[in-house]
Amino acid sequence: MKNNLLLTVLCGSLSIISYIAPTLAISPAEVQKIAKQTTVRVAGCDRASGVIIRKDGNTYTVLTVARVTNKSGCEIVAPDNNKYPVTTIKTFPESVDLAVVNFTSNNNYAVANQIDNSDRLEAGSTIYVSGFPPSSALTFIKGNVVSNSTKPLGKGYSLIYSNDRLPKHSGGAVWNDKGEMVAIHGRENVASQNVTARVKTGYNLGITTNTFTRFAALAGVGGYPPVVLAPKLKPVDDNIALAIDKEAKGDYRGMLKTLNDAVFLDSQNPVLYYMRGVAKSMLANSDAIADYTQALSLELINAAVYGNRGFAKFTFGDRPGALADYNKAIALAPTDANAYYHRGNLQALKSPPAALADYNRAIALDSQLAPAYFRRSNVRAALKDKTGQMEDLNRAIALNSKYLAAYYSRARIKSATADKQGAIADFDLVIALDSQTAAPYYERGSVKYELGDNKGAIEDFDRALAIDVNYAKAYASRGFAKAKLKDDKGAIADLKQAASRFNKLQRQTASYKRVLAEIDRLTPKKAEK
Repeated sequence: MKNNLLLTVLCGSLSIISYIAPTLAISPAEVQKIAKQTTVRVAGCDRASGVIIRKDGNTYTVLTVARVTNKSGCEIVAPDNNKYPVTTIKTFPESVDLAVVNFTSNNNYAVANQIDNSDRLEAGSTIYVSGFPPSSALTFIKGNVVSNSTKPLGKGYSLIYSNDRLPKHSGGAVWNDKGEMVAIHGRENVASQNVTARVKTGYNLGITTNTFTRFAALAGVGGYPPVVLAPKLKPVDDNIALAIDKEAKGDYRGMLKTLNDAVFLDSQNPVLYYMRGVAKSMLANSDAIADYTQALSLELINAAVYGNRGFAKFTFGDRPGALADYNKAIALAPTDANAYYHRGNLQALKSPPAALADYNRAIALDSQLAPAYFRRSNVRAALKDKTGQMEDLNRAIALNSKYLAAYYSRARIKSATADKQGAIADFDLVIALDSQTAAPYYERGSVKYELGDNKGAIEDFDRALAIDVNYAKAYASRGFAKAKLKDDKGAIADLKQAASRFNKLQRQTASYKRVLAEIDRLTPKKAEK
């Protein structure tokens, strides 16, 4: 079969240019050719991908994800790199994360052939994802279906797959091995509650073409009758989808329970053991190692399994085993940024130069990996590179505006320099993100004390002590601030509280001796007889 043959069907004014639907699997190169001729970039309003699904005269319709069309100024960059303003946008009802956008052109562009029933996809099926990362080159990534659930998650997502992804692939097409579009790629499943761990299943989620046809008419997109299906039970697929949803919400206990149920239904499914290992890792359960090992024994041999098992081994003290697993992960996937990131974490304490090399590689592979910048900042500090340390913290914060640890580190650096106001501003952000920890109040109060704002400092020390009544350093600092305000009685009371709370080690420090000296200075001396 010649897959580059175009079929033109004329129905009134409607012209659909499409590849002849192949009946057998075709080569990856042939699927990639189809993807290259039909995948577009969404630019101007946001950066994403899309796929041409219709031509009507000189008007083209592109299917993409809805969330990238919320801003004005959208334009389509066609496969030949010509740019066209978007003329209309239609989003889908019931919060389904799909939208169709139109552009006009006298050029002739190919249209993606659409599968009539995406429910035919079974776990293990080969699929491909096409899309445009921040660079201009189209990427085309092979993977497998993990789950094709009968119960869509939020925003219409129900297809779960293992393809590696790159930023801004959202809106690109998912293709089967016949070159037919079976879904729109929407998002990567990220474990949202632990930004530095980076332990996650790593699977991706898409919205199937059946979901598209089900809602197309309601979105004002005609010509796509919904596929009518007989009910088909897929309990394992549904459990996988539910577990992925719980992972994204940070509900690891719920994720674990769901996967226990799934393993009971299918004890030979390696994906279930791998995912259960992730849940146990996030719950600090050492049994995660056994689950990852079981997934490998059932021939789920990939970098993610080795990488996550390496993390579990590292967590529970097996550094040599962790390093061996990270090395295997990198050998299997030399372009996997996470593997280098994790190996860098392992090497950071004992070999900062080796860790630096791993973080550099991770960032070169994924410039959006905020935790790698943060961890690299710590290594640069150990290597006395203060400029590089601050640059990395700034970059981590630019990528994640809620990166509490990065704000905290930057605040502490600024507090040790002349940028005291900058330190206060960063501590403000730390406290906005976490108002229930005493230390940021204490450290912000210390900066205010250095600036001569004793009243402001006392307010912060009060907040720190309200959270931790045994915070010896906060009592001491509040005592010094009260002394500056001539409240000798209050100062002595606080300094005595501090002295009684310093532990054995702290009593060997100059801080403790300073507290005792200040108590002595402020205590009224009895007149000699």
